[in-house]
Amino acid sequence: MTDHAEDATQDIQTKYDEFHKACETILPKVDHKLIEDLFRQQEDSEEGTLPMFSIEVITKKGLDTQEMKDHIWGKFGEMPDIDYKGTHYRCELTLTLGRLKQISDHDFVLNIKGTYIGPHL
Repeated sequence: MTDHAEDATQDIQTKYDEFHKACETILPKVDHKLIEDLFRQQEDSEEGTLPMFSIEVITKKGLDTQEMKDHIWGKFGEMPDIDYKGTHYRCELTLTLGRLKQISDHDFVLNIKGTYIGPHL
């Protein structure tokens, strides 16, 4: 490989490392695979279409589950499924980085994971 090619690939690696560091700083509770998948799906979606994800939000114990349901319904218009004694909330949302930030900024949120399920129709 030429020096130019090595410099170019090193630049990609450096930018990728910076991306991961930014994710850890800005969205530390969000699974990196979810963020990368969100970017990939946004690139592949038709203009004006947001990708739908099934997300799982893991929270601290002791939350009022009815209050949490009401909050999620009011904020996102979706009713979550709740498991594990009220610490795992699942729902399907059109997802953006802004929405991930809104969710992860709550003190009671410990972790967010998700899976792409298709375009929002």
